Amino acid sequence: MPEDVPRPGVVEEFTRAAPGFAGRTKGRFDDLDAVAFSGVGKGSVVLEVGAGTGHFLSLFEHVAAALVAIDITPAMLQQGRKDHPRMTAVLAEGTRLPLRSNSIDLATTAQMLHHVWEPLPVLNEMRRVVTTDGAVLIVDQVAPERFEEAVAMTELETIRDPSHAASRPPSAFHVLVQAAGLEVADLRVIESKSRLSKWMWPGEFPEERIDAVRTFIETRGKETGMDFERDGDDYTFTR
Repeated sequence: MPEDVPRPGVVEEFTRAAPGFAGRTKGRFDDLDAVAFSGVGKGSVVLEVGAGTGHFLSLFEHVAAALVAIDITPAMLQQGRKDHPRMTAVLAEGTRLPLRSNSIDLATTAQMLHHVWEPLPVLNEMRRVVTTDGAVLIVDQVAPERFEEAVAMTELETIRDPSHAASRPPSAFHVLVQAAGLEVADLRVIESKSRLSKWMWPGEFPEERIDAVRTFIETRGKETGMDFERDGDDYTFTR
């Protein structure tokens, strides 16, 4: 399948999940201090590739002159425009950005690259569109460095969300960034505790999928390196 064609299931999965996704993920980036970490200046043009419903991009509203949200799922962009009217929503592929070279001050992607089998073409495009003094900011979940745990985590994530491609350790992101001709200016790895009930909202996820994830956790959760612990009818785990 060509790189710029979305894998079957990605658009369908996020179209189905859009309303519930917007509610479940609201506020999930608020504690990352991403705006300060990015070093973006006042009046900048900020792009997010794979913007979804725009929660991450909206963090830059108070500093950005323009917010550009690119995604392949119309339903996600429609929900994002409803929640964040300042966004300019563009339906496009991350591997073929409809933007001039050197036109963006900050190109970001948040919790999107783990849905992409071949992230390098996306990063190449993000590098192309940023200005000489601009930056690329990547926010994504990371897997443990131990190969077996990364594989098990990917298997669990794919049961939860069939559009998931790969859970990658920090070292893999280093390789990708360098391959795209970028330098790592700064790196931050943040750990937090979460709950299965927050990770999979009933209504957003089919009941049979929730059951399959619970079965995997019960039988193989320790293999993922995610520190699953039973808490009544729920589970806690490390992100």
